[in-house]
Amino acid sequence: MNIKADSSKYHKAQAMNVKVLRDIREELRELRLLYKRLVERLIPVEEPSEEERKAIEEKDEIADEKELMEALGNTNV
Repeated sequence: MNIKADSSKYHKAQAMNVKVLRDIREELRELRLLYKRLVERLIPVEEPSEEERKAIEEKDEIADEKELMEALGNTNV
């Protein structure tokens, strides 16, 4: 059994695997970029209006049980 030859084969196979993994990662990056571009074309990103921004940023008012029941049409709380 030639240990040097086996070691050399192992290192060559390992180097080949590293290259294959790099290639796969690069292809995945390209696919993600293409997918991102596709999604951006299909669903354009819009900035919220001033009213929407205000609704997002303001603290919400919390309703109590009585207010909820009145809103639902049941005033007998």
